[in-house]
Amino acid sequence: MDSVEKKIERILVEGGEGKVYFPDDFFECGSEKAISKALQRLVARGVLMRMSRGIYCVPKPSAWGMGPLPASVDEILARLKSRDGFRTGPCGCEAQNMLGLSEQVVMNPVYSTDGPSRRINYHDGFRPIILEHVPPRIFNYKSRILMLTVLALEEIGPQDLWEFDTERMEEIYAQVPYEEIREDLKATPKWIREIILQMQGRSNKKFNKYEGRRKRIYA
Repeated sequence: MDSVEKKIERILVEGGEGKVYFPDDFFECGSEKAISKALQRLVARGVLMRMSRGIYCVPKPSAWGMGPLPASVDEILARLKSRDGFRTGPCGCEAQNMLGLSEQVVMNPVYSTDGPSRRINYHDGFRPIILEHVPPRIFNYKSRILMLTVLALEEIGPQDLWEFDTERMEEIYAQVPYEEIREDLKATPKWIREIILQMQGRSNKKFNKYEGRRKRIYA
């Protein structure tokens, strides 16, 4: 009869390089204690890589002499989302960049999520995965443009939204039919909804402008 370690190793070989595993994936191989011990031995042998507490992967070889590499961020997130049932989207800074409101490029793997905020350190020398909690309603928007707008503007805040930002938004929302976002607007923060209505020419409120400087709105 195969040992617990051999049973797990067979599963790993079938799964291939870069695949992410949790201890519960091997529940049929033996007891919880036996599985834990087998995983420790497989890590020591280099067959398996422990990325974070309770998160393992089959390492991938590196062509640049960096040693074994962990699974990709996308693979890690896909497995975590499948197991824990949360959703992810771009962070506020990335949403600004995607909308053309900022030229700042997000270098770290940072995501908004309707799950809990957390930081996942998954390999030495790699930037950690950062999940930032946002209201779940954001992921229920049918309009991706509106979802990005809410993420971007909540990151900026009502006191720091400059007129050059709104000019770009006017270009965007000139191409978005009002009926496509009408239902989503009901679940949008009031101050953001008012800005979007202004973009669509459906509000009587005016921007609060100041002479001789970049102007703030909705101050």
